[in-house]
Amino acid sequence: MTRILPLAAALALSAGLVTATAHASDSTSRAFGTMPPRAEWMKVSDLVLKFEAQGYTIHELDTDDGIYEIEMTDANGLRVEAYLHPVTGEPLQRQRDDD
Repeated sequence: MTRILPLAAALALSAGLVTATAHASDSTSRAFGTMPPRAEWMKVSDLVLKFEAQGYTIHELDTDDGIYEIEMTDANGLRVEAYLHPVTGEPLQRQRDDD
Protein backbone atom coordinates (compact mmCIF):
# COMPACT_ATOMS: atom_id res chain seq x y z
CA MET A 1 0.00 0.00 0.00
CA THR A 2 1.28 3.43 -0.88
CA ARG A 3 0.32 6.57 0.99
CA ILE A 4 1.49 10.16 1.13
CA LEU A 5 4.44 10.52 3.48
CA PRO A 6 3.33 12.60 6.51
CA LEU A 7 6.62 14.50 6.64
CA ALA A 8 6.69 15.28 2.92
CA ALA A 9 5.92 18.98 3.40
CA ALA A 10 8.55 19.37 6.12
CA LEU A 11 11.17 17.55 4.07
CA ALA A 12 10.41 19.65 1.01
CA LEU A 13 10.50 22.90 2.97
CA SER A 14 13.77 21.98 4.67
CA ALA A 15 15.29 21.46 1.23
CA GLY A 16 13.80 24.72 0.00
CA LEU A 17 11.47 22.92 -2.36
CA VAL A 18 7.76 23.10 -3.13
CA THR A 19 5.63 19.96 -3.31
CA ALA A 20 2.47 19.36 -5.28
CA THR A 21 -0.32 16.98 -4.39
CA ALA A 22 -1.28 15.76 -7.83
CA HIS A 23 -0.51 12.12 -8.72
CA ALA A 24 1.53 11.26 -11.81
CA SER A 25 -0.75 9.91 -14.49
CA ASP A 26 -1.07 9.51 -18.23
CA SER A 27 -2.11 13.14 -18.27
CA THR A 28 1.09 14.72 -16.95
CA SER A 29 0.16 18.14 -18.26
CA ARG A 30 -3.06 18.15 -16.19
CA ALA A 31 -1.31 16.87 -13.08
CA PHE A 32 1.97 18.79 -13.22
CA GLY A 33 1.71 21.31 -16.04
CA THR A 34 3.50 21.16 -19.35
CA MET A 35 6.91 19.53 -19.06
CA PRO A 36 9.91 20.80 -21.04
CA PRO A 37 11.59 18.88 -23.87
CA ARG A 38 13.96 16.06 -22.95
CA ALA A 39 17.00 18.09 -24.06
CA GLU A 40 16.39 20.46 -21.11
CA TRP A 41 16.16 17.75 -18.44
CA MET A 42 18.60 17.49 -15.53
CA LYS A 43 21.15 14.70 -15.96
CA VAL A 44 20.43 11.50 -14.05
CA SER A 45 23.89 11.66 -12.48
CA ASP A 46 23.14 15.17 -11.16
CA LEU A 47 19.86 13.96 -9.62
CA VAL A 48 21.62 11.07 -7.91
CA LEU A 49 24.29 13.40 -6.50
CA LYS A 50 21.63 15.86 -5.31
CA PHE A 51 19.75 13.28 -3.25
CA GLU A 52 22.82 11.41 -2.03
CA ALA A 53 24.10 14.75 -0.68
CA GLN A 54 20.86 14.96 1.33
CA GLY A 55 21.54 11.52 2.88
CA TYR A 56 19.38 9.34 0.63
CA THR A 57 20.37 5.96 -0.81
CA ILE A 58 19.03 5.64 -4.37
CA HIS A 59 17.46 2.31 -5.34
CA GLU A 60 15.83 3.14 -8.67
CA LEU A 61 15.48 6.14 -10.96
CA ASP A 62 13.16 6.04 -13.98
CA THR A 63 11.11 8.35 -16.14
CA ASP A 64 7.34 8.15 -15.96
CA ASP A 65 4.95 10.29 -18.02
CA GLY A 66 7.45 13.10 -18.58
CA ILE A 67 8.85 13.28 -15.05
CA TYR A 68 11.52 11.47 -13.05
CA GLU A 69 10.41 8.84 -10.56
CA ILE A 70 12.91 7.93 -7.86
CA GLU A 71 12.85 5.26 -5.16
CA MET A 72 15.22 5.79 -2.26
CA THR A 73 15.80 5.28 1.46
CA ASP A 74 16.52 8.14 3.84
CA ALA A 75 19.19 8.08 6.57
CA ASN A 76 16.65 6.60 9.02
CA GLY A 77 15.79 3.70 6.71
CA LEU A 78 12.44 5.14 5.58
CA ARG A 79 11.70 4.11 2.00
CA VAL A 80 10.53 7.05 -0.13
CA GLU A 81 9.17 7.32 -3.67
CA ALA A 82 9.33 10.79 -5.21
CA TYR A 83 8.17 12.32 -8.47
CA LEU A 84 10.64 14.97 -9.63
CA HIS A 85 10.46 17.87 -12.04
CA PRO A 86 12.69 16.85 -14.97
CA VAL A 87 14.61 20.16 -15.16
CA THR A 88 14.92 21.26 -11.53
CA GLY A 89 14.79 17.91 -9.74
CA GLU A 90 12.28 19.43 -7.31
CA PRO A 91 9.81 16.96 -5.78
CA LEU A 92 6.35 17.07 -7.26
CA GLN A 93 5.08 14.50 -4.77
CA ARG A 94 6.66 12.19 -2.22
CA GLN A 95 5.15 8.92 -1.06
CA ARG A 96 6.13 6.28 1.45
CA ASP A 97 6.21 2.65 0.34
CA ASP A 98 4.90 0.37 3.12
CA ASP A 99 5.92 -2.84 1.34
